[in-house]
Amino acid sequence: MKKKKVLKIVIPAAVLVVIGGVIVLNRAANSVKDMAQAMTVEAMTVETGDVTETVETNGTVVSGEQKVIFSPVNANVSAADFQTGDFVKAGTPLVSFDLRDLEEQNQKAELTVRANELGYQDSVNKSNAAANRQAAARTQAASLQAQVNAKTQEVENLTSALTGAANQQAAAQQQETTKIGKQIEDLQKQLETAQAELADAKKAYDKAGSAQQTAQVNFDAAAAAAENDAQALEEAREELNEANKNLTDAKNDYEKKQQSMEELGGQMEGLQASLSGIMENKGTDIGLQQKLQTAQSELAELKGNLESQKAIAEGESGALSSVAREQMRTNNNLAELESKSLEELIAEGRKGILADFDGVISDKQVMEGSTVTQGMQLFTLQSIENVNVEVTLSKNVYEKVKEGQKAEITFAGQTYQGTVKRISRIASAGISGSNQAAVSSASVSATVHIDNPDENIFLGVDAKVTIQAAEAEDVLVLPTEAVNIGKDGTFCWVNEDGIMKKRSITTGVTSDECAEITQGIDEGEQVILDPRNHEEGDSITVTEQQEEEIIETE
Repeated sequence: MKKKKVLKIVIPAAVLVVIGGVIVLNRAANSVKDMAQAMTVEAMTVETGDVTETVETNGTVVSGEQKVIFSPVNANVSAADFQTGDFVKAGTPLVSFDLRDLEEQNQKAELTVRANELGYQDSVNKSNAAANRQAAARTQAASLQAQVNAKTQEVENLTSALTGAANQQAAAQQQETTKIGKQIEDLQKQLETAQAELADAKKAYDKAGSAQQTAQVNFDAAAAAAENDAQALEEAREELNEANKNLTDAKNDYEKKQQSMEELGGQMEGLQASLSGIMENKGTDIGLQQKLQTAQSELAELKGNLESQKAIAEGESGALSSVAREQMRTNNNLAELESKSLEELIAEGRKGILADFDGVISDKQVMEGSTVTQGMQLFTLQSIENVNVEVTLSKNVYEKVKEGQKAEITFAGQTYQGTVKRISRIASAGISGSNQAAVSSASVSATVHIDNPDENIFLGVDAKVTIQAAEAEDVLVLPTEAVNIGKDGTFCWVNEDGIMKKRSITTGVTSDECAEITQGIDEGEQVILDPRNHEEGDSITVTEQQEEEIIETE
């Protein structure tokens, strides 16, 4: 129970009537009495009190927080036992997933990572071996070059000595020797050409071998990722087949050039044998010729070895370049990241989806047994712990409402306390009235937060909202019936020594029952509630309005 003070007009049993004259006769007394009643008005003494101004409006209950739930994995839904509109508590399991396919993908990814690691290590080992061969070939080529230079000088010296001795030989022997020497020289040129061709063939052979190794690495990588890119696997296979063919062709060409080199060597040995036969009859000249023949043979062999080592040293060694190494390492990292990503997704999928907070399900788009993809929207969870009422304020009252003001909210038989949380700064146009009387109007939307929500909250229902727009305590107040509005502003009627006077006043906070008076009257003055037919300056007799305390039961 609570006590409520209201203003109530009570006409007292005894009314003090001020009249002039002397009552002499009963008729005269009755006439004066009628005049006194005609002059009597009701008045009240101005006192202080409290005034609360409210704004009443209607709105819709909405959630102040909602979360759209998306699928964390690609999987089948094993359970989704809820419906749109269901209330769920925080932590309630909502969706669970069948992760068998995802776990199988994870196993494949782990095997791919292992295969890539082994392929990379094998390529690195082969690359290192090729680099070592190339380094050794450079060292050997430098040594052979020095030997070729020395042997060339020896051949030149022997040739010069042999030429001086040959001038003393018979013309026939000299002619034959010269002929054979020319043949040997021509054959030597052919031998040098053959050596160059052999070196080129060796370069092509080494290059084809390197290309084949690269194609094999690419094919192994594409095979490991074939499930994701079949076209890349086919292209890698074609590239490997082409590399194998090129390697075979280069090998055949190299062996052919090597055989040609051997044949030329045989011819050289035959000519040298003929030359040796002639020299046997030349005495001391035969010794020089044998030395020259030996030196020339050794020079040819040295040059052949030199060209072979140069081909190895200057050709493509088959070692992995820094770019190739980085590419293979990057492919391995990508495969490893994919494997880790699958592991994380599986861990997330095993958790399932739980309610983050107390709320109501809306916009359900998932069914038990359906297949969902990562990022697919499943449902929306709207909180009933954070709840608002969206209201519309007309142009007559929106200026009275401020953020932070308290409110009372009623819907579904429940009453809640609230606070004005937000006021839109953009008015929306609308229509008020009906038929021909309809006129355009503007309104402002506002959000009232429910401070004490509970499980009885229903989203989307209509609510009545009473906002405590303004409050004034311990101020001068008048009932609204005593406040008048004229062309010159707000005023009230007061009793000044039995004369009715018009008094301009200024009002403040106003409710349906009373209004705050900020200027124009003082406490203790008598304000006339109803002037009846009196005008300003008339003599009046007043009766004092009494306050009555009433006990109301809620």
